[in-house]
Amino acid sequence: MADNNLIKEKIISISGRLACIDNRYKNWATSINVEYGPIEELEKELMIFKLDALAAHAFGLSESQLNHIFESFHEGWDYTYRLEKVIEYFKQYQL
Repeated sequence: MADNNLIKEKIISISGRLACIDNRYKNWATSINVEYGPIEELEKELMIFKLDALAAHAFGLSESQLNHIFESFHEGWDYTYRLEKVIEYFKQYQL
């Protein structure tokens, strides 16, 4: 499993960046050392996938458990692409 401090830092960084969408968040963004401003849709999507993967590690989930969550979360939801990307990042963050 990945280092918990590294996971925590990445979660703070990614979630902070996702939250700081304009100049209103400049001071807070600076305090947590993230950029602020608009985020391109593709970049935002990839950041969310990374955040999902990091959260799974933070909760100590296995790949199998992560699959189960996606498979059972929403009835009729086409989760295939998102799960595929989350699993890619999940594997990257494993030590």
